[in-house]
Amino acid sequence: MKKDSKRELILDAAIKVIAEKGFQYATTVEIAKRAGVAKGLIHFYFENKLDVLLSVILLFWQEINSANRKRLTQYTSPVDRLKAVFVTFQELLLRDERSLYWGKVLNEGLPQLHSIKSDSLQKKMQAIKRENKKLTNTIDTLIKEGQEQGVINAAVKPQVLRLILGGASQMLTYGMYLDLFPKGKIGFNADDVRESMDMLIDKFTTTLSVKGEI
Repeated sequence: MKKDSKRELILDAAIKVIAEKGFQYATTVEIAKRAGVAKGLIHFYFENKLDVLLSVILLFWQEINSANRKRLTQYTSPVDRLKAVFVTFQELLLRDERSLYWGKVLNEGLPQLHSIKSDSLQKKMQAIKRENKKLTNTIDTLIKEGQEQGVINAAVKPQVLRLILGGASQMLTYGMYLDLFPKGKIGFNADDVRESMDMLIDKFTTTLSVKGEI
């Protein structure tokens, strides 16, 4: 996406408002107020509130796939590369408070493609699906490579193992989001999240990767 300071202000504000209120109850008026811009400016950049949500989610998947393309060239072992994918996910969501809100927004349910009337929003929805598919394909490929090399347990289907690892990572980072609030203290931190994910991946390996490489 093209860089634009005002557009970025709107997206940053939308991330927090949607995370706090939920998409259904978030309003463009509140997003504009949080961004410090006129409401009309939102409609200059985005068709409607759904366009804002789709733009936020697409930006995340583009960033994570871009980061993975760079990071995965540093490792050769499929186990270490698999860990690196989840390190990327954690780094994006745990690097600052705004990113934690981003993780909450990712849990918002998206409408069915056929229910979206706008051609441009349909294309944006399709782009989200493509970016999401890139990530799932990356994870599944790394698991398959590990199974073929005998370093990842082949008794578990790649798609199942991906869901196990992805679900655990998502819940751990969501816990970090809850920790932002006084009543949401969960008793663990970002280092615990990374260590726990490494340990979980190790549970499915037959030969552990060299410690400290990632």
